Amino acid sequence: MLYKKLSFVSFIGSVFLPVRYVNAQYTVNGDVTCAAGLETCTITCSGKDQGAVNIYCNDATNCVFDCVAESCTLNARIFAQNANTLTITSTGEQCMKWSQIDAGNAENVNIVVSGTETMKNSYINARNAQFLHIQVASGGEFGVGGQNGEDYNEMYVDCPRGSSYSGAYDAPCVLEMNGGTLTTTHIITDGGVPRDFEFIGGTESSELYLA
Repeated sequence: MLYKKLSFVSFIGSVFLPVRYVNAQYTVNGDVTCAAGLETCTITCSGKDQGAVNIYCNDATNCVFDCVAESCTLNARIFAQNANTLTITSTGEQCMKWSQIDAGNAENVNIVVSGTETMKNSYINARNAQFLHIQVASGGEFGVGGQNGEDYNEMYVDCPRGSSYSGAYDAPCVLEMNGGTLTTTHIITDGGVPRDFEFIGGTESSELYLA
């Protein structure tokens, strides 16, 4: 009898196991945690001056963060956790300034910057990821920046270590300039150029340091 009851429970469990075909959308109004088992979790910051918030991707296969409002998620922290792909688009002025991105063990991390003073003075930790691609589009500013002589933090990009990446680019860590401006940025790698880091395109002004 006990054997039959266990079999019945196992059968029911197999029918109702969560399936990863569910997408969810969140709007930043304080901390955000994606629900468990999502295929795609999309988080949008569309309200001005949201301040220091924590964003948790949980185990979403694809975690997408879109920062569109001015000064949205200043001093924010994004945790990819167990997401497979992390995509961040930062278009609003001063979006994600002084912020921290922890890419976790993501296979692919894609960041597109096109806003003024966007993602400046931040720390991108992709040390345990497989591939990091940062694109700075026309009008975008990436690196260290401040106004009125204010003393801000440094800008750090911690590239993937021990990556098995073998895609279209020459390295697992890529910074691509598509008409934007680059100021003082520290790139942290094990092997430097060309093994671990690739720089593509021109820039208006730049101070790039490899460590």
